[in-house]
Amino acid sequence: MKLALALIGTATFLAQSLALGQGADMIIKQRAKELNNQNNVRQGVAPPTKPAQPPPSSGATTPPVQPQSLTKLQADIAAIKADAPVTAAQKQALADDFVAVAQGAKPSQAAAAKLAEDLSAALASKPLPYESRARLVQELDAILNPSKYPQAKMPAIYDDIQAIFQVNGLERKRASTIGDDVKALAVK
Repeated sequence: MKLALALIGTATFLAQSLALGQGADMIIKQRAKELNNQNNVRQGVAPPTKPAQPPPSSGATTPPVQPQSLTKLQADIAAIKADAPVTAAQKQALADDFVAVAQGAKPSQAAAAKLAEDLSAALASKPLPYESRARLVQELDAILNPSKYPQAKMPAIYDDIQAIFQVNGLERKRASTIGDDVKALAVK
């Protein structure tokens, strides 16, 4: 049933895109890539962020502690409830969190506010489960601190963030907008 609906949706999308003059092969590749990303999120495949490995030390190892800024970001994301109005203070807290997470160069306040606006609207329609929130926060950390994740592939992270929201039931256009907001947030 899902496959039939996916094929119908893809066929409709292709028909519309061909009318706009886009090549069918590019559209098919893009949709296949999005579907693959969504399946990876559903199956819990590790995100494309790989933190830099510290040198092995002798003795007992302790698990790495998540910085306070990431903990606050995750808590502020979790504080947005379904079908409840998102306050200006909650949006500002998210925007401030994005700036605080960046350890080096800071993103612009305008880009942080735009992501906070779109992210809060998406979360108010349907909050993310804990695992997806944790994955989102890790990927935002990778975007804002690229030196911390030298192995990370940024385009794959943008696609994965979009897939997280699509798997959660957000329509493709809104999920794509969030992905674009994250690209704008990235410090260059």
